Amino acid sequence: MMSFCHDKLKNLSVPMRLVSLIACINEYKGKQELYNQQSPEILNTLKDAAIIQSARASNSIEGIAIKDKRLLEIMSNNIQPANRSEGEIAGYRDVLATVHSSFEYIPVKPAIFLQLHRVLYKFTPGEGGFWKISDNTIEEVNADGSKYVRVTPLSSFQTPGAMEELCNYYNTHSQKGDVDSLLLIAATILDFLCIHPFPDGNGRMARLLTLLLLYKAGYEVGRFVSLEQIIENSKESYYDTLYQSSQNWYEGKHNLFIWSEYLLGIILAAYKDLMDRVGKVNAGKGNKAMRVEETISHFLTTFTVDDIRRRCSDVSPATISRVLARLRDEGKIEPIGAGRGAKWKKNY
Repeated sequence: MMSFCHDKLKNLSVPMRLVSLIACINEYKGKQELYNQQSPEILNTLKDAAIIQSARASNSIEGIAIKDKRLLEIMSNNIQPANRSEGEIAGYRDVLATVHSSFEYIPVKPAIFLQLHRVLYKFTPGEGGFWKISDNTIEEVNADGSKYVRVTPLSSFQTPGAMEELCNYYNTHSQKGDVDSLLLIAATILDFLCIHPFPDGNGRMARLLTLLLLYKAGYEVGRFVSLEQIIENSKESYYDTLYQSSQNWYEGKHNLFIWSEYLLGIILAAYKDLMDRVGKVNAGKGNKAMRVEETISHFLTTFTVDDIRRRCSDVSPATISRVLARLRDEGKIEPIGAGRGAKWKKNY
């Protein structure tokens, strides 16, 4: 597509700030591979939290939100979705699970994109699994309530061919290794969003595809730290950089580096967050109270003593009780109910 036509991507002179970002990310990537061997229990705890955070954040960016209790039940697959919002989050959950478990076996081709989109909308029948059949625009609402067109994507007529071409470009460069994998991913996601191939769900599909392509390239930080949550926290920059890099895209004269720098910054922030969390726990591995407190910090909403015990199986009940009492006295947590099955709620 337009980021690849006429060897645009291969012939770009990459700014030093992007070269430095890529080098820094690769350095952190090496550290993560070491942690995979040394800290598997910690990473498993982070993974559980990241899956929930990713589904919540990616949908929240699009204005889709449900209450925390229902979110946890949906993510645990304990209940059937009761409305459209819950159905869209459940669909995201299922695509995310597929990417996490089977990324190595998911080829990058249009039929697979359609299949993943079908799963994204499987709880809202008839809405997923096909390219857009009418032209669409990306609009934004001003403070006064008025709307303006931010981006005009590729036409519906051009979409099937464009998606075939985009996948071919990605696969060719990925196999040849003639373009840095992080820049290749950034260009692919930008072109996907400029094509805007689906009638709905393009933003969420783009974030899922970002994870898929990163995993394929060996960057698995999104498995342990939610990239979607970091994007949500910088949502304004997310949209601004996409807008700036999409200007003159049709002519192939767009500035890919603006979007690339933002996306690489998100990946680097995730790696730094991961190293900070794992490093803190490793530094205090002998301090079981510190491990209990770190475990509590990763719970999204309410939790029980049994939840802590499952994650800190070698820590005595007395130590867990002492940590709970101290955090309660400090006002960081508070009990809900009484007895062995009582739940606790974080206040931070």
